[in-house]
Amino acid sequence: MRAAFTGALLFLATATTASAQVSFYSTSGAPDQGFAPQQLLVDFNGGPYNGVSFSGDYSILAGSVSGAAAPAGVNSGFFAVPNVNGDANGSAIIDFQGFLATQSITSLSFYWGSIDTYNKLEVLDANLNVINFVGGANAGFLTGADVATNANGNQTISDTNRRLFLDFSNASNFRALRLTSNGRAFEIDDIAVAVPEPGSLALLGAGMMGLFGMARRRRI
Repeated sequence: MRAAFTGALLFLATATTASAQVSFYSTSGAPDQGFAPQQLLVDFNGGPYNGVSFSGDYSILAGSVSGAAAPAGVNSGFFAVPNVNGDANGSAIIDFQGFLATQSITSLSFYWGSIDTYNKLEVLDANLNVINFVGGANAGFLTGADVATNANGNQTISDTNRRLFLDFSNASNFRALRLTSNGRAFEIDDIAVAVPEPGSLALLGAGMMGLFGMARRRRI
């Protein structure tokens, strides 16, 4: 019975991973219209970063510089890929593993500035494998063309400065974002998240306890 129960859990975990998908939508900015009902997690104004870490080609900038412009309406820190050191190509990972060690995330958003077709976003799972999107032109990633009507990098208008919302209802194994730029830059600000309500966690816990209890009774 124990082997069968373990096998069932393994099958469930495998099926969940295989079918994981992220849905998305965006709202116009210039300036950012906000992230309610989510809560701000990272503002790039000097930290703290609440268990979020960064790697790869990136800079956290205090204002626009040659090669990277702050998202429209932002007058403080923001995150830019590539490293604005004369390199027009770069990729960086924003890793939420430290935060996820104590709290899960049901949805996430960030303010995306001067959106371009050469900006590429990937969502990564716990093993840093790509999770597919629902509704994008390419299942494994989004480009600026999936988000803005005319993704031409305009630094001031609402169409190309937008807040992107990602829903992880069908991707509970989310861990990280990978931002890639094959042109001048990929700039974002103010990452916000939603976490499960306490009642949802209690219901999940009760369901798991019931499952294990049923298995124990059968074993006896």
